[in-house]
Amino acid sequence: MIPPRPGLVVLDASFRYGDIVVLDDESLSVEPGETLVVTGENGVGKSTLLYLCAGLIPVSSGAVLLDGRSPDRVHPSALFRAGVRRGFVFQQGGLLSNLSAFANVVLALRYHADVLGLDEATVDRRARDALARMDVARADMHALPAHLSFGVRKRVAVARALALEPNFMFFDDPDAGLDPESARLVQDLLVSCRDDPRITSVVASNHRGLLDRLEVQPHELCGGKLLQRVSRFVV
Repeated sequence: MIPPRPGLVVLDASFRYGDIVVLDDESLSVEPGETLVVTGENGVGKSTLLYLCAGLIPVSSGAVLLDGRSPDRVHPSALFRAGVRRGFVFQQGGLLSNLSAFANVVLALRYHADVLGLDEATVDRRARDALARMDVARADMHALPAHLSFGVRKRVAVARALALEPNFMFFDDPDAGLDPESARLVQDLLVSCRDDPRITSVVASNHRGLLDRLEVQPHELCGGKLLQRVSRFVV
């Protein structure tokens, strides 16, 4: 068993959908500032592993620790108060359809504003800075997701995660299906996270171009277990 330590630690974790075992007694660790890339065939459980690592779904057995703390889905601000800030980029973006791009980014900041000590002006500035970093046009900031291209929606989703200034980032198939410009921006952002010692990242992807840019030897998920435990990029 891996002893708890700062960073991401998964201890003997299993996950089941009914009688179907998706992850089987898995343990892994990602040191602070490290980037872990997980590959595997479609449907093998890469997204599920990512959700477990981020604390978005509970393990069926075992434990997940972020900086030594178990994620609490009922009281998500508890991790923020402890200095653990998570940013998650969903495969399809995961934007709220009835809110503009800007409102999607602002919503996450407002939710944690009291813990982060942010006033309304700072919330507004951080949202705009994050959207600008992902090259989201001013006109697109105030459009509903249905009126945006998939590439722009994905960039807004990345901006939403960045605005929280996370020290843990989780990317689910981040550049799949993107236009070349959006793919470049997202890949540049992942490289920036990889090189930032303040950010611990987990990436689920089969995209060879992204893996080559990250220069990280991936772990393959197969049959509910991670294979090829080899060296990973450490800053």
